[in-house]
Amino acid sequence: MQSRPCGIVAFDLDGTLLRGLTVCELLAEPLGRLPEMRRFEAFSSEPEISAARLEMARWYRGRSPSQLCVPLEAATWAPGAREGVRLLQERGAEVVIASITWGFAVEWFAERLGVGRTLATRLEPGGQIRHVWPREKGAWLREVRAELGVSETRVAAVGDSTSDHELLSAASLRFFVGAASPPALPGLKHRPAADIGSIAREILLSWAA
Repeated sequence: MQSRPCGIVAFDLDGTLLRGLTVCELLAEPLGRLPEMRRFEAFSSEPEISAARLEMARWYRGRSPSQLCVPLEAATWAPGAREGVRLLQERGAEVVIASITWGFAVEWFAERLGVGRTLATRLEPGGQIRHVWPREKGAWLREVRAELGVSETRVAAVGDSTSDHELLSAASLRFFVGAASPPALPGLKHRPAADIGSIAREILLSWAA
Protein backbone atom coordinates (compact mmCIF):
# COMPACT_ATOMS: atom_id res chain seq x y z
CA MET A 1 0.00 0.00 0.00
CA GLN A 2 1.29 3.45 -0.92
CA SER A 3 2.11 5.58 2.11
CA ARG A 4 0.26 8.81 2.73
CA PRO A 5 2.17 11.86 1.42
CA CYS A 6 3.65 14.24 3.96
CA GLY A 7 1.83 17.09 2.25
CA ILE A 8 0.52 18.41 -1.05
CA VAL A 9 2.03 21.17 -3.18
CA ALA A 10 -0.13 22.50 -6.01
CA PHE A 11 1.43 24.51 -8.81
CA ASP A 12 -0.15 26.57 -11.53
CA LEU A 13 1.62 26.03 -14.89
CA ASP A 14 1.78 29.16 -17.07
CA GLY A 15 3.77 31.87 -15.31
CA THR A 16 4.55 29.64 -12.34
CA LEU A 17 6.36 26.46 -13.40
CA LEU A 18 6.83 28.01 -16.85
CA ARG A 19 7.96 31.53 -17.71
CA GLY A 20 7.92 33.39 -21.02
CA LEU A 21 5.53 32.19 -23.73
CA THR A 22 2.39 30.51 -22.44
CA VAL A 23 1.42 26.99 -23.41
CA CYS A 24 -1.19 28.30 -25.85
CA GLU A 25 1.31 30.70 -27.41
CA LEU A 26 3.80 27.88 -27.88
CA LEU A 27 1.12 25.77 -29.55
CA ALA A 28 -0.03 28.66 -31.75
CA GLU A 29 3.35 29.86 -33.01
CA PRO A 30 4.14 27.05 -35.51
CA LEU A 31 0.56 27.22 -36.76
CA GLY A 32 1.00 30.88 -37.69
CA ARG A 33 -1.61 31.88 -35.11
CA LEU A 34 0.51 33.71 -32.53
CA PRO A 35 -1.01 37.20 -33.10
CA GLU A 36 -4.53 35.79 -32.69
CA MET A 37 -3.47 33.84 -29.62
CA ARG A 38 -2.06 36.95 -28.00
CA ARG A 39 -5.38 38.66 -28.55
CA PHE A 40 -7.13 35.69 -26.95
CA GLU A 41 -4.78 35.86 -23.94
CA ALA A 42 -6.30 39.25 -23.05
CA PHE A 43 -9.78 37.72 -22.66
CA SER A 44 -11.07 37.43 -19.10
CA SER A 45 -14.74 36.39 -19.27
CA GLU A 46 -15.73 32.75 -19.52
CA PRO A 47 -17.83 33.27 -22.71
CA GLU A 48 -14.88 34.95 -24.43
CA ILE A 49 -12.44 32.27 -23.35
CA SER A 50 -14.87 29.50 -24.29
CA ALA A 51 -15.19 30.95 -27.80
CA ALA A 52 -11.40 31.28 -28.05
CA ARG A 53 -10.97 27.64 -27.06
CA LEU A 54 -13.41 26.58 -29.77
CA GLU A 55 -11.36 28.50 -32.31
CA MET A 56 -8.11 26.96 -31.04
CA ALA A 57 -9.65 23.49 -31.29
CA ARG A 58 -10.22 24.20 -34.98
CA TRP A 59 -6.56 25.11 -35.38
CA TYR A 60 -5.55 21.77 -33.87
CA ARG A 61 -7.88 19.67 -36.00
CA GLY A 62 -6.12 16.86 -37.87
CA ARG A 63 -3.09 16.90 -35.55
CA SER A 64 -2.46 14.34 -32.83
CA PRO A 65 -1.58 15.43 -29.28
CA SER A 66 1.99 14.21 -29.82
CA GLN A 67 2.28 16.37 -32.94
CA LEU A 68 0.81 19.39 -31.18
CA CYS A 69 3.21 18.99 -28.26
CA VAL A 70 6.40 19.18 -30.34
CA PRO A 71 6.68 23.00 -29.89
CA LEU A 72 6.49 22.59 -26.11
CA GLU A 73 10.14 21.55 -26.18
CA ALA A 74 10.89 25.27 -26.56
CA ALA A 75 9.14 26.18 -23.30
CA THR A 76 11.08 28.13 -20.71
CA TRP A 77 10.99 26.41 -17.34
CA ALA A 78 10.98 28.62 -14.27
CA PRO A 79 14.34 28.69 -12.47
CA GLY A 80 14.58 25.66 -10.21
CA ALA A 81 11.29 24.16 -11.44
CA ARG A 82 12.57 20.65 -12.08
CA GLU A 83 14.85 20.66 -9.04
CA GLY A 84 12.18 22.06 -6.73
CA VAL A 85 9.55 19.54 -7.78
CA ARG A 86 12.03 16.68 -7.47
CA LEU A 87 13.06 17.82 -3.97
CA LEU A 88 9.44 17.93 -2.81
CA GLN A 89 8.79 14.47 -4.23
CA GLU A 90 11.93 13.04 -2.66
CA ARG A 91 10.76 14.37 0.73
CA GLY A 92 7.42 12.62 0.35
CA ALA A 93 5.16 15.43 -0.89
CA GLU A 94 2.49 14.92 -3.53
CA VAL A 95 3.04 17.50 -6.26
CA VAL A 96 0.04 18.36 -8.45
CA ILE A 97 -0.57 20.82 -11.30
CA ALA A 98 -3.76 22.88 -11.57
CA SER A 99 -4.12 24.70 -14.88
CA ILE A 100 -6.90 25.93 -17.14
CA THR A 101 -4.89 25.31 -20.32
CA TRP A 102 -5.10 22.22 -22.55
CA GLY A 103 -4.84 18.87 -20.81
CA PHE A 104 -2.69 17.23 -23.48
CA ALA A 105 -0.07 19.95 -22.91
CA VAL A 106 -0.35 19.91 -19.11
CA GLU A 107 0.14 16.14 -19.14
CA TRP A 108 3.20 16.57 -21.40
CA PHE A 109 4.83 18.82 -18.79
CA ALA A 110 3.59 16.72 -15.87
CA GLU A 111 5.18 13.62 -17.36
CA ARG A 112 8.55 15.38 -17.47
CA LEU A 113 8.21 16.25 -13.80
CA GLY A 114 6.91 12.87 -12.67
CA VAL A 115 3.61 14.46 -11.62
CA GLY A 116 0.60 12.16 -11.74
CA ARG A 117 -2.33 14.42 -10.80
CA THR A 118 -3.40 17.33 -12.98
CA LEU A 119 -6.39 19.57 -13.53
CA ALA A 120 -6.78 20.97 -17.05
CA THR A 121 -9.18 21.69 -19.91
CA ARG A 122 -9.76 18.56 -21.98
CA LEU A 123 -10.00 18.47 -25.76
CA GLU A 124 -11.82 15.26 -26.64
CA PRO A 125 -11.03 13.29 -29.82
CA GLY A 126 -14.32 14.39 -31.36
CA GLY A 127 -13.52 18.06 -30.77
CA GLN A 128 -15.67 18.51 -27.67
CA ILE A 129 -14.17 20.61 -24.89
CA ARG A 130 -14.43 19.90 -21.16
CA HIS A 131 -13.72 23.36 -19.83
CA VAL A 132 -11.84 24.09 -16.60
CA TRP A 133 -12.09 27.56 -15.06
CA PRO A 134 -9.97 29.29 -12.41
CA ARG A 135 -12.84 29.07 -9.90
CA GLU A 136 -12.59 25.25 -10.02
CA LYS A 137 -8.98 25.02 -8.91
CA GLY A 138 -9.66 25.38 -5.20
CA ALA A 139 -12.40 22.75 -5.08
CA TRP A 140 -10.19 20.34 -7.01
CA LEU A 141 -7.29 20.83 -4.58
CA ARG A 142 -9.61 20.21 -1.62
CA GLU A 143 -10.81 17.00 -3.29
CA VAL A 144 -7.22 15.83 -3.75
CA ARG A 145 -6.46 16.62 -0.11
CA ALA A 146 -9.49 14.63 1.07
CA GLU A 147 -8.65 11.71 -1.23
CA LEU A 148 -5.08 11.51 0.07
CA GLY A 149 -6.05 12.09 3.71
CA VAL A 150 -3.65 15.02 4.15
CA SER A 151 -4.16 17.60 6.88
CA GLU A 152 -5.31 21.07 5.83
CA THR A 153 -2.16 22.46 7.44
CA ARG A 154 0.04 20.48 5.03
CA VAL A 155 -1.24 21.93 1.76
CA ALA A 156 0.78 24.51 -0.17
CA ALA A 157 -0.02 26.27 -3.43
CA VAL A 158 2.00 28.40 -5.84
CA GLY A 159 0.45 30.72 -8.43
CA ASP A 160 1.22 33.84 -10.42
CA SER A 161 -2.03 35.66 -11.22
CA THR A 162 -5.37 36.69 -9.76
CA SER A 163 -6.90 33.68 -11.54
CA ASP A 164 -5.07 31.52 -8.98
CA HIS A 165 -7.04 33.07 -6.11
CA GLU A 166 -9.18 29.97 -5.51
CA LEU A 167 -6.19 27.64 -5.75
CA LEU A 168 -4.27 29.70 -3.21
CA SER A 169 -7.33 29.96 -0.96
CA ALA A 170 -7.44 26.16 -0.70
CA ALA A 171 -3.92 26.02 0.79
CA SER A 172 -2.62 26.94 4.22
CA LEU A 173 0.79 27.91 2.79
CA ARG A 174 0.49 30.30 -0.18
CA PHE A 175 3.09 31.67 -2.59
CA PHE A 176 2.57 34.20 -5.37
CA VAL A 177 5.35 34.45 -7.96
CA GLY A 178 3.72 36.97 -10.30
CA ALA A 179 5.04 40.50 -10.72
CA ALA A 180 1.58 42.07 -10.38
CA SER A 181 -0.14 42.83 -7.10
CA PRO A 182 -1.05 39.55 -5.40
CA PRO A 183 -4.57 38.60 -4.32
CA ALA A 184 -5.63 39.75 -0.86
CA LEU A 185 -5.23 36.50 1.06
CA PRO A 186 -4.05 36.02 4.65
CA GLY A 187 -0.44 34.91 4.94
CA LEU A 188 0.22 35.07 1.20
CA LYS A 189 3.96 35.21 0.50
CA HIS A 190 4.83 37.37 -2.51
CA ARG A 191 7.98 36.13 -4.25
CA PRO A 192 8.05 37.79 -7.71
CA ALA A 193 9.74 35.59 -10.35
CA ALA A 194 11.03 33.35 -7.57
CA ASP A 195 13.20 30.29 -8.05
CA ILE A 196 10.90 27.29 -7.53
CA GLY A 197 13.67 25.44 -5.74
CA SER A 198 13.81 28.15 -3.07
CA ILE A 199 10.05 27.96 -2.63
CA ALA A 200 10.23 24.18 -2.30
CA ARG A 201 12.83 24.51 0.45
CA GLU A 202 10.73 27.15 2.23
CA ILE A 203 7.70 24.84 2.15
CA LEU A 204 9.68 21.95 3.60
CA LEU A 205 11.17 24.15 6.31
CA SER A 206 7.71 25.39 7.25
CA TRP A 207 6.38 21.86 7.51
CA ALA A 208 9.36 20.81 9.63
CA ALA A 209 8.85 23.65 12.11
